[in-house]
Amino acid sequence: METQMKAFYRTPQGIKFVTIFGYATKGVPSLEINGVGKLSKNIKEKLIYLTRTRKIQVPLRRFVVCVDVNEVNDRETQHLKWLEFPLLLIYWYLCGVVPIRRLDNCMCSGWVKTNGEVFQMKLPAQIKVEHANKETKLISLNNTCEGEIDMIDSTLLLQHIPNLRFKLDYIDNDSAIPTKSFMT
Repeated sequence: METQMKAFYRTPQGIKFVTIFGYATKGVPSLEINGVGKLSKNIKEKLIYLTRTRKIQVPLRRFVVCVDVNEVNDRETQHLKWLEFPLLLIYWYLCGVVPIRRLDNCMCSGWVKTNGEVFQMKLPAQIKVEHANKETKLISLNNTCEGEIDMIDSTLLLQHIPNLRFKLDYIDNDSAIPTKSFMT
């Protein structure tokens, strides 16, 4: 089984889109996260922890989830935390946990805390559908899309998974610093 999806994150230069892809094989059971540099191990352990604490049954397979490194700039590593939720979605999709037929026509962004809080950002209005075709869907909180794109509500998509709470992490349009974040 394999899949891919678009993910995005904000940098001081604007929104950056990357491709995340993954597959599952009959190998030694494991999870590999590639393409996010030194964050790979931390994200891998966080995804395993989130899966175990929610008692999600994972098939005995080898799962590989990758960020296309050709689309990531080395100077943007501090912004790659916004790829945690898309990486989690791909992993859970490959495990058969996410009740969706396909992810290759979807895009999302977000970061995850180990207590199950998922922080997502609004897709800026100027993006609209210029980075997507008419089939593309945004997986995010309801009312977080200012553009002309179809949405899948992340709270409804993952409502069967216990102890997940979705929140909006407000980002000022001119800055990559949260203005109304949970930390302020």
